[in-house]
Amino acid sequence: MDVQYLERIGATNIRVNQQQLKLGGRPRVGINRPDLQFDYNGRRYYVEYDTPASGRGPGHQSRLTSNDPDAESILLIIP
Repeated sequence: MDVQYLERIGATNIRVNQQQLKLGGRPRVGINRPDLQFDYNGRRYYVEYDTPASGRGPGHQSRLTSNDPDAESILLIIP
């Protein structure tokens, strides 16, 4: 559903569970695999989905930010 929404609003370079890329699809900045990543309005976004019990989300979010400090990193905790 999130990918369909992003397509409707005009996001580009949408990737799901693939190696981390910067804005415009180049260069690769990490071998980590964000749950969702996309470009929108001239900015790169990374989304990590996590559960309250997992606790891995904050570490993933930190890695995303370290690899691409100019992007927006979003952590969604889903019960």
